[in-house]
Amino acid sequence: MKFGKNANLFLLIVAIVSACLSAGALAAETIILDADNQYTYATARLEAGAFDEAIAEFNRFIHFFPDDARAPRARYLTGMAHFKAGRYEDAAAVFAAFIQNDYGPELTVDAFFMLSESHARQGVVEQAIMDLHYLISIAPRKEVADKARYELSWLHMTMGQWSRAESVLGGIDAEFRKRYGIDDLSAALSQRDRIRIKSPVTAGVLSIFPGAGQMYCGRYQDALVAFLINAGLILSGWEAFDNELYALGGVIGLVELGFYGGNIYGAVSSAHKYNRDRVNAFRQDLNRYREKDFSPAAGNAGSGAALALCFSFDF
Repeated sequence: MKFGKNANLFLLIVAIVSACLSAGALAAETIILDADNQYTYATARLEAGAFDEAIAEFNRFIHFFPDDARAPRARYLTGMAHFKAGRYEDAAAVFAAFIQNDYGPELTVDAFFMLSESHARQGVVEQAIMDLHYLISIAPRKEVADKARYELSWLHMTMGQWSRAESVLGGIDAEFRKRYGIDDLSAALSQRDRIRIKSPVTAGVLSIFPGAGQMYCGRYQDALVAFLINAGLILSGWEAFDNELYALGGVIGLVELGFYGGNIYGAVSSAHKYNRDRVNAFRQDLNRYREKDFSPAAGNAGSGAALALCFSFDF
């Protein structure tokens, strides 16, 4: 009996010691969140291209350290992670919310630029233009307004709005015009009247004679094909009617009518394609004058390079 009591006491002591050892082991395995390490890790994931992980880590930082001075920047960088991942709609939502909360003038300015970039990448260029117009109206410094005007001019150029782009560039301060070579860009932009274009109307009228419209647009192979097909069908239809094969002649006539209309449509389309190619070539030539480090969004986004916008629009 006495042995049994001692045994129970011994087992109790063993249980207590085991519990203490287990608690110590758990305490040793507990991960203690540290603001510096968490922010550094989240930034490293962003730079490594692990955008979803970066977003999760920045959100964890914001959740556990909402009063940290870096919390606003962490929110901004979640938008950058979405942007770099190609989720422009999500990025725009983050930057718009950031602007509404006003986390400070510097980051708010960067958020405006990135909001405009995000809208432009979605193809909503008109909204991107409105974003920059609003930034210009509330810009805290002339430097910010001039940078917004510079980006705004490129958005107008992507839409082929050459006069508006030229007008916006004209409003940039002389200091920035010299620093970023804007006078050279304006001079190049003034050459837009030299873009050789073809008239779609002329191409369509010339196509009354099959192939002439395509030849006018410099598409000689298409012109030859259009001429041969239409000429062959017309001759075949003529022969059918001449031999009193009216049903066959009617069928050939209907087929020829379709090809003849397609010949005219193809010529008009060729003129539009010709013009589009010339405008795109002109726009690409203008890109030589683009300053890659002009936008604040480039320098502060952690990418180290500007985000150049380049679009083309089909006619």
